[in-house]
Amino acid sequence: MEIANWDNTDLTSTLDEMCYSHKEYENDVIEVHLVVDLGKHKDKSRYLIIINITRDLDNLGEEIDNPYIVKDP
Repeated sequence: MEIANWDNTDLTSTLDEMCYSHKEYENDVIEVHLVVDLGKHKDKSRYLIIINITRDLDNLGEEIDNPYIVKDP
């Protein structure tokens, strides 16, 4: 992830949105595992974000209508 302007960025909200964007079923558990500061490059802060996705295959729950996830036709 690159952040060009910290005045317009709330890291917590951005990480929450990243987790939500990976959720496909209501029982999915998405967690931020690690955030690594990679430093600056061309005046942009760079971060490596590692997330864990846990899915209970025996109890998926309802499929979420998530606009971030593109389904195959």
